Amino acid sequence: MTTSGVKCLQQANAILGEGPLWHPDEGAFYWIDILRPAIYRFVPGQGQTGNWPMPSAIGAMGFCRDGQLIVALENEAVCLFDPETGNLQQFVDPISVCGPKNVAGRYNDGRVDALGNFWLGWLTHGRKQPGALFRIESSGAVCKILDDPVAPNGLGWSPDGRVFYFTDSHINTIWAFDCDLETGALEQRREFAKQDRSKGIFDGLCVDAGGNVWTALYGGGAVVKLLPDGCEGGRIELPVRLATSCCFGGDGLRNLLITTAVRGQNAAELLTQPRAGSVFSIVVDQPGIAEQLAQHTQDT
Repeated sequence: MTTSGVKCLQQANAILGEGPLWHPDEGAFYWIDILRPAIYRFVPGQGQTGNWPMPSAIGAMGFCRDGQLIVALENEAVCLFDPETGNLQQFVDPISVCGPKNVAGRYNDGRVDALGNFWLGWLTHGRKQPGALFRIESSGAVCKILDDPVAPNGLGWSPDGRVFYFTDSHINTIWAFDCDLETGALEQRREFAKQDRSKGIFDGLCVDAGGNVWTALYGGGAVVKLLPDGCEGGRIELPVRLATSCCFGGDGLRNLLITTAVRGQNAAELLTQPRAGSVFSIVVDQPGIAEQLAQHTQDT
């Protein structure tokens, strides 16, 4: 694959664009800027229809059944946010429940599973100590699923929910696990994909209806399609270096939507990448899987 067919969906200048999600009912694309903390909403054919600044670094979000968003903020923890009213209310603080204590860090990437639980990574600012992967249930109960990832990143499930994919960007490895969604138990950990960081760092990911894993390559200027056996099955080259994450959206979930960043690049580098930090789109052959909706105590 090449840059042929890649379109700039939304011209932006995101410091660290991330967390792309396509709302299954609204026909709208949501994404975040972690370091200029805000949530953006974009509707094809209309343009940007929402922009909500957040009070601290936002590492992940998910859709809720009642129209709210579940968001993970560095200082305010996991909150429920109502885009209609702007109301932000803390839901649970995973760090205070079972997380690493007295270490500065922030949340990084998350996704809602098929049962409405919110899975969420956390990393330290210095990357000198392990972070964590949490699973937050509808009641607000928190379980620490993993306690060894240093830079938790992209996560997702196979179409049947039985395989869980999870990235540790620090060691540039995507792991695969057998997953029991009912309990959150992960077993049979195995290396799904690994490569030298000089070729690009595995970042956010999504899974298509055929079970292929699509992962952004931070510093690699591309999104790579990995077949269910972990082998590369295609590559989308981008006109920017820092690809951060991707999701499926649009008609039939056949558009791959890709977030990017400008963080850490100098003026000379950015001069050759005028659309760095923008959102890109390309039509792909295999459709994606609709995002799941989170539950919380107000739903039950």
